[in-house]
Amino acid sequence: MRKRILAVIPISLLVIFGLTFPATAFYFDFQYFETDKMVYEVGETIEMAARLIADFSPEGWCYVSFAVVTDLGPTFADEYFIPPLPEARIVNSSYTILPEHTNPGENDSLAFVLFNVEIFDTVSQGAEDSIEVSITRGHLTVIPLSSLIVQSGTNTTFNLKVVSVYNDNIPYRNEAVNIHVKDSSSTTIINKTISTNMDGTFGLQWNNSMGPPGIYDLVINGFGNDDFLSFSKTLHVNVVPASSNLVLLTVPESIPCQSPDGSHFEYADIIVKHTAADQTGIDDSILYWNTSFGSGELTNLGNGEYNTTIPFQTASGIYLINITAVNPTYQIVNISIPIEAIKNVLSFWPIQNNWSVVHGNTTTIEFLIDEEFNWGEEILIEFIDDCEEINVSADALPDSSNTLIFTAWNNLSIGPHVIHPYIKSNYYEFSDIASSFELIVLGELNANISIVSAYYNENIQLNLAVFDNNNSTIELVTLVVYYDSEIFPFVTLENIDSTQITTVDLPQWIAPGIHLLRLELTVPYYIPIINLVNVSIWMRTNITITIEIVAQPMCPIKNTDSVFSYNLLPFHGINQLIRFNHPASTYFIQWNYNNRVSYYTQDFS
Repeated sequence: MRKRILAVIPISLLVIFGLTFPATAFYFDFQYFETDKMVYEVGETIEMAARLIADFSPEGWCYVSFAVVTDLGPTFADEYFIPPLPEARIVNSSYTILPEHTNPGENDSLAFVLFNVEIFDTVSQGAEDSIEVSITRGHLTVIPLSSLIVQSGTNTTFNLKVVSVYNDNIPYRNEAVNIHVKDSSSTTIINKTISTNMDGTFGLQWNNSMGPPGIYDLVINGFGNDDFLSFSKTLHVNVVPASSNLVLLTVPESIPCQSPDGSHFEYADIIVKHTAADQTGIDDSILYWNTSFGSGELTNLGNGEYNTTIPFQTASGIYLINITAVNPTYQIVNISIPIEAIKNVLSFWPIQNNWSVVHGNTTTIEFLIDEEFNWGEEILIEFIDDCEEINVSADALPDSSNTLIFTAWNNLSIGPHVIHPYIKSNYYEFSDIASSFELIVLGELNANISIVSAYYNENIQLNLAVFDNNNSTIELVTLVVYYDSEIFPFVTLENIDSTQITTVDLPQWIAPGIHLLRLELTVPYYIPIINLVNVSIWMRTNITITIEIVAQPMCPIKNTDSVFSYNLLPFHGINQLIRFNHPASTYFIQWNYNNRVSYYTQDFS
């Protein structure tokens, strides 16, 4: 680097031409001018700097300028005024060497970098300097204007630009470049010469027949000119597999699961089509399937269609069938297909809708089972009632009559139990319309019946004591009373309290005397009981008795003419003995049908 100080001019009084002029004091010191280096290439930028002190009055001024002169003449000027400053300052400028400003060629060229400063404050003074630099031909590079990644089978154009390595805005204009493309085995795919345009760009046509996916070497060679050196630039074209799609043509939404013993299972038939972006079929692919219970390869049917038949040897559930298509020209593509393995649906049909059984007894319940898939295997079925008192199991065979032997143990609730069939299995399930049935558990009654009284045309009063088979009292019962051999009851009493005396009204047509009554006691969900009772129905009446003494009593009887009135019990026959107490003794009176009375003191009872 070269520096030259052309003028150092400290001035307080300036003498010019032998004359003395009055002037405003100012100070001007030009110290140096330089460039950042001495040799440049076309495309590079020359950085220029000068150091000086210019201190002057506000009425003065200081003007600086930079210039470059190449072999083709003046090419650059940069000039401006600077304000006063008593301290040293750096003023600078820059110039980019353009190919239109020089032709260095093989022998290079010279250029002059100039600096000029002029200061005025009443009087004028200045200084200048110049530096000689060399200019050589510049280096070039190639930059892609678009991505060099392309899908296989796609037609496209790669746009590239040849520019100075120092400045992208300085193009390699209207010059020939050689394009050489080689594949991974160094086989030449393209070898041609293309010219750049005014912007230094050129296009490389890439079509779908260039080759399979892979990395291709793109070598660009330039021959150079008076401004730029020859060059060689290697880039890489990445041909990636083309996109593709898998289209489902045939697939079941669901399929039966296998039977519990594995002897019965179904196949899922799947057909897919491997297509390119334009929907055309791809025939040279390899397709695989896999799932949680197996894997395999699909068969090529042609026209891009592939199929497989998958055995569903599995329990119920939703399974994803993953299919993968592999092709050297296309991207790997996957698809997942959900298929549900469904349970064998059972239908339950009881032979009748309700059954009954007495506490402690056993009954046989008959039913049928239908199945959707004809596996024909024996199935374990649970029977559970709504109140969860009953939980029994039975083995059933579809499409045949099945039985459940059920014992009504004594701790079961009396009354109806709605029983539903259930099955706990990964292979079977009951349909939503699976029938239930009703099982009525019946209790047994015990009763003690005694007659309190029975009067003609009035009523019978009964003592009832009703118990169940656990000897617990049952209060509310229904009593139905039949007379002798009558088939229709003469009275029905509902919800009577068996802990109190029960009154049964007697119709007038039941005469006094001894009768056989049939008493039927019923309680809901208990077996009715019938008691046969002989009842003496009495006539209630008022009788006036006149006592006539016909024999000498052992003790005198006073007031023999007295008349005694007694309420006598109903009587039958001609003669009745009537006992009554006298203040003096006990008398037995014989009643004769002709109203004659005999009395005795002895006891005839």
